[in-house]
Amino acid sequence: MDALKFEHLLTLNVPGVQLAQSSSEWRYFLEFADSYFKTRNILNPVIVEIGVFLNAQKAFYRELLGAEHIGIDISPASCPDILGDSHNLETVEKLKARLAGRPIDLLFIDGDHTYNSVKQDYELYGPLVKHLIALHDIFLVRWHDDPSDVIYFWPKLVEMEKENTTLTFKRYKPIAGCPDQMGIGLIIKEAA
Repeated sequence: MDALKFEHLLTLNVPGVQLAQSSSEWRYFLEFADSYFKTRNILNPVIVEIGVFLNAQKAFYRELLGAEHIGIDISPASCPDILGDSHNLETVEKLKARLAGRPIDLLFIDGDHTYNSVKQDYELYGPLVKHLIALHDIFLVRWHDDPSDVIYFWPKLVEMEKENTTLTFKRYKPIAGCPDQMGIGLIIKEAA
């Protein structure tokens, strides 16, 4: 991955758009994805992102990974490629139509961070994925240590996916006022 291009993308000042990622964990994650795709000769990976928050990550996927990025979000303000609730079967069908039979190479789940929402996104979109599934904020307690957070779904998912490889990417420099790190959890599904 082109480190200079990554740094340049971090400094772009697009009005109203801010990357909602820790730059260090985001960089490590993208470097891993880039290496993974290159070693498997996947030249234009298909990346689906659920919860695009103003589509700030799209440029990273396109510029650094040469990816086709498809963003799904419920908010029109985020300028998603597919506008809709990710839990709605109509949204799933819109994505399937856009994929036209192609598998997803990387699914990045970063929408509603509640346990049930992330679980539902994983169950609906996970079967469409051939290689990588990532969940954002697996270490961040957002709702006052509420057991309905994604932080509680991640360990259960690791247990369910024990035949696959799991990795975590996290920031190592603590954030003031944040007792834990955000984190990106990754499931690596090797194609049979």
